[in-house]
Amino acid sequence: MMQVFLGLGSNLGNREQNLAQAIARLAALPDTEVRKRSSIYESKPIGPEQPDFLNAAIEIKTSLAPSALLTECKRIERELGRVDGPRWGPRPLDIDLLLADQIVAEPQLQVPHLELHKRAFALLPMCELAPEAVHPVFGWKLCELLADVADQQVCRVGDFYVET
Repeated sequence: MMQVFLGLGSNLGNREQNLAQAIARLAALPDTEVRKRSSIYESKPIGPEQPDFLNAAIEIKTSLAPSALLTECKRIERELGRVDGPRWGPRPLDIDLLLADQIVAEPQLQVPHLELHKRAFALLPMCELAPEAVHPVFGWKLCELLADVADQQVCRVGDFYVET
């Protein structure tokens, strides 16, 4: 079983419901268990003008290979209304593989996520779930990397109250 941290984001529709539905669908994947959920955070979008995002992170254990997990994440995004659009554009759901207990370097998948260290909206929920986690490429604790993105506005807005 592989430990994986996933980042979730939504800025269209019922954002909290989108995140909760994503977690429920991820929990229903074969040989996959949702172990922890972070709080929910709100952040300004990167890219074109659009609504603010709700973000969260979850820790899962899964026997799915990283590429198979990515395929399932993309399927869930589509099922919950995501369509192809501009990079960093608005979307009802975004699921990113942020960190795992292995490094993945494939054409369609890089773990740790290539932008993890640059994004407070991903680092804050990650630090809540795994305060001692170390970025395997840089060798720094994720919580230490937060200092470099302290100017990004991200605020905690609540907890999940959903059965998965």
